[in-house]
Amino acid sequence: MREDYLKTAFLMFDKDGSGKIDNEEVIALLSGEDLSNFVSKEAVGEALKEIDENGDGEIDFEEFMQMMKKATEKDDAASGT
Repeated sequence: MREDYLKTAFLMFDKDGSGKIDNEEVIALLSGEDLSNFVSKEAVGEALKEIDENGDGEIDFEEFMQMMKKATEKDDAASGT
């Protein structure tokens, strides 16, 4: 996965331009299109804790790239590629 595509995706989440994604930014993104009915604030918090390797309560670009790399590897393994 190309880094420039990941940066674009990251910036979609990082609404305040801080260089990090916090719980509120993810919740704001997920609350559109009635996604909030499917994902609770608690579930978002737990997912971010899992991704947040340095424990600062936010996801920086490096952590985001690691998350996407892991997700891609799981998809590749599931599809047998």
